[in-house]
Amino acid sequence: MDIPANVTFSNFRDLGGLPLPQGGRIKEGKIFRTCRLKPKTEEDKVFLDGLKLDCVVDLRVPREVKEKPDELPLGVEYVNASVFGDTKFQVLAPTNRTKLALLFCSDEQFGEILQGIRDSYAYMPYARPAYKLLFDRLNEGKTVAFHCTAGKDRTGVAAMMIELALGRTREQAKEEYLRSNILRANSNSKILKIMHKFPLRKELYEVVEYSSRVHEELFDIAYASIFDKYPRIEDFLAAEYGVTEKNLSDWKNFYTEAE
Repeated sequence: MDIPANVTFSNFRDLGGLPLPQGGRIKEGKIFRTCRLKPKTEEDKVFLDGLKLDCVVDLRVPREVKEKPDELPLGVEYVNASVFGDTKFQVLAPTNRTKLALLFCSDEQFGEILQGIRDSYAYMPYARPAYKLLFDRLNEGKTVAFHCTAGKDRTGVAAMMIELALGRTREQAKEEYLRSNILRANSNSKILKIMHKFPLRKELYEVVEYSSRVHEELFDIAYASIFDKYPRIEDFLAAEYGVTEKNLSDWKNFYTEAE
């Protein structure tokens, strides 16, 4: 499903249509990845209503949700599944507090933030309480949308795991992950143009520029954190999330189709 040009949800994607290496594809209209879901226009609202969602899984920390809540159609189940939870990585969530704190960081702290982003990618595949809530909905064959704020990091790791579970290859999943840089190019450009109007420190620009994009090295970190420990995605999902072979068979029945 292509998002209409007049709809303003940035980085919205239907996983439907993505090809599978042995033939077939992911079904359209069943699994969506996106940014925060708050309609800005009537066209946005009509589009969101038309998705016929069963559930939205919001991967943000509670403070993000409080500051910028979703606005969903009536009857859609809402689940807050905080990936960063109470871990040290919650400081990476783009809340008003954490964005303000950037103005007062030392050079050493900017370096720690960049390393923290990398470390968070090793952690995220094991964010069990959060992603299990998403996988439980897939076990039930629900029509699901999942998101964080920009729909690229916490959302990107979730999409990677789902795509691999449905049979897509590492390179296919990586290519789809990196598409966030294309879909968010205009938004990122506007942010950086505004920032460059102010005499801010070079290190701050570097952190914002890096964190506003996705990077091949980050995908590789998340991928390695799984496959350095487990030989197959099936083994990982079973051990870490209780997703059984029967569940995975159901996922493929629910969410994939022949060409």
